[in-house]
Amino acid sequence: MNTSKNIRIIRKPEVLSMLAISKSTLHERINEGLLPTPIKLGGRAVGWFDYEIEQTIKAMAAGIQDDLLSDYIQSLVEARKRAWDELKK
Repeated sequence: MNTSKNIRIIRKPEVLSMLAISKSTLHERINEGLLPTPIKLGGRAVGWFDYEIEQTIKAMAAGIQDDLLSDYIQSLVEARKRAWDELKK
């Protein structure tokens, strides 16, 4: 997980713009494990860590196959949980 002090959360419109995809494609790719799941911000608001989306774009640009991309996305999401576990210590 990015441990810098400049962690930035981006909302759905910016994610859609960065990826140049539709809302339905966004949700489809999340369900397929090809994009990170959003984090809950409260109420009905969600967002993504900008570095997770940026790393995903870099992997896609490198031509990473979907099965490997899915594994990578899973590792990003698991890193969130590990970071939380570290904070609780």
